[in-house]
Amino acid sequence: MSTPSNRPGRLGVGVIGAGRVGAVLGAALRSAGHAVVGVTAVSAESTERAELLLPGVPVLTVPEVVERAELVLVAVPDDHLPELISGLAQGGHWQPGQLVVHVAGRWGTSVLEPARAAGAIPLAIHPAMTFTGMSMDLDRLAECPFGVTAPAAVLPIAQALVVEMGGEPVVIPEADRTLYHAALTHGANNLTTLIGQATQVLEEIGVDEPSRVLGALSRASVDNALRSGESTLTGPVVRGDAGTVREHRLALAEAALASGREDVLRTYTFMARATADRAKDRGALSPADHQRVVQALGPDAPDSPDSPALPQEPTPPVVVTSPQEFRTLLRSRAVALGPEATVGFVPTMGALHDGHGHLVRQARAENDLVAVSIFVNPLQFGPGEDLSRYPSDLPGDLARLTELGVDVVFAPAVEDMYPGGLPLVRVSSGELGNQLEGSSRPGHFDGVLTVVAKLFALVTGGHQVRAYFGQKDAQQLLIIQRMVRDLNVDVQICPVAIVRAPDGLALSSRNAYLNDDERAAALVLSRTLQELAQGAVTVEQARDAINVQQIGAGPDTVELDYLTVVDPQTLQPVDPVPGTLALVAARVGTTRLIDNHHL
Repeated sequence: MSTPSNRPGRLGVGVIGAGRVGAVLGAALRSAGHAVVGVTAVSAESTERAELLLPGVPVLTVPEVVERAELVLVAVPDDHLPELISGLAQGGHWQPGQLVVHVAGRWGTSVLEPARAAGAIPLAIHPAMTFTGMSMDLDRLAECPFGVTAPAAVLPIAQALVVEMGGEPVVIPEADRTLYHAALTHGANNLTTLIGQATQVLEEIGVDEPSRVLGALSRASVDNALRSGESTLTGPVVRGDAGTVREHRLALAEAALASGREDVLRTYTFMARATADRAKDRGALSPADHQRVVQALGPDAPDSPDSPALPQEPTPPVVVTSPQEFRTLLRSRAVALGPEATVGFVPTMGALHDGHGHLVRQARAENDLVAVSIFVNPLQFGPGEDLSRYPSDLPGDLARLTELGVDVVFAPAVEDMYPGGLPLVRVSSGELGNQLEGSSRPGHFDGVLTVVAKLFALVTGGHQVRAYFGQKDAQQLLIIQRMVRDLNVDVQICPVAIVRAPDGLALSSRNAYLNDDERAAALVLSRTLQELAQGAVTVEQARDAINVQQIGAGPDTVELDYLTVVDPQTLQPVDPVPGTLALVAARVGTTRLIDNHHL
């Protein structure tokens, strides 16, 4: 990495992607005193933009930018980000201590996991504004909100970068990043579509300068909504003027027949229904007026085959128990979806909670077909462990998966997965599986890898497969990643951030075992990891804090198994520095819990 100057705190910045956002933010960091050491530009337009906003900065290849930079600003489309980050990791380009900052709204820092595993520091900063790609954007950055996501230990770095560019950092939890981006898209991008449709209608009836006619009303509506919420909303729907609403619908239907375009009619009726429902819910529209308005809007699902139906009752997934039937069903459905179809696969042991829900939602958002397995695998339970009492609620799990839009559920019995008895041939987890959890639970990870290998064999075959695993089980995730890499298994492993309860406890099926006192005591795990990540305690102090944590008013305390800081790729003990991983396991009452935190 190059050193831009001797001035403290100044960095050599490399910009990947000289689009509207990347070039402007690169220029903003340059204005803050950092040196931009390289930029990538593919098209003639991006090359021209780089020359305009970053004069004198060399246009380089992506690996060259990463090699030269202390801070790599990645400004590529959201869907391209995972492949870019993992490709650079596979090429060995990321460097320890390097700041890797992406600006995609959808992603937190989990997408930067391959870079973080190489020792880089992952940061996500998303500017909540639209960009022209011109110098005027630099002034508009002043007080622009940035959605910021980063590990706690390095969050101040991300916030400082935003402040340097003139923005205002707003911290977004990793698990909420997609909802954050969806809200901005719905409130801004979809608003642009509504304005475009209204402009189109005015143009079609011959209004000159429709933007001028709409401008004052639209700006006032947005300003009022942002300042006072929906309480300031006016108009025929909120007033209950059903006759006016009906005439609107009929006029738009006639216009649709004349133009051959029905999108304005469909959007108007759908949004008017949503407005009426929300007005009724907050008491601004009486039930009787609400019913009249809804009736004036016509049937929920217009007759046109192109018209979008309002949300219907979710379709339950197909449930199979036979491995062969599962394999055949997935392959046939994938073939029907086309050669580019992707399958998202979430292996579970059932007793599903919101953490599993987060895995499934990400799989649903990223794939054409989603499958979930529910199988309590006896191979990963040792003598005296909780196999016989492991929580099970298949009807409840299926109801949850129905709401999440899962297509196929594989719920085999033990004899289906291991016909003729437990397998004689198993997958070994090697050295990675003999330490930490493997030391406390001998053979556990061999059992995990054996069942995961069997499941992967069932879900692969002629189509791309992405498998989703939570980062709470960090050692398991690493071992599965290594199995896929070492054995050339054709599955992409997608890590998903830990989901926590509002009080910080990592979600786990085993939390169901905890009584109220035990659950309160269990919070010491996440609390102590957070303090360790912030540098407020040493490792030894963290261990002591867990060991002395009382359970209720009695004499029992939490029993620490281990708390250690490791290299995330080798699990070897290291000093607690940024880029390392703190792992903890402890018994709270009769329940064994694990957690982890990146430092």
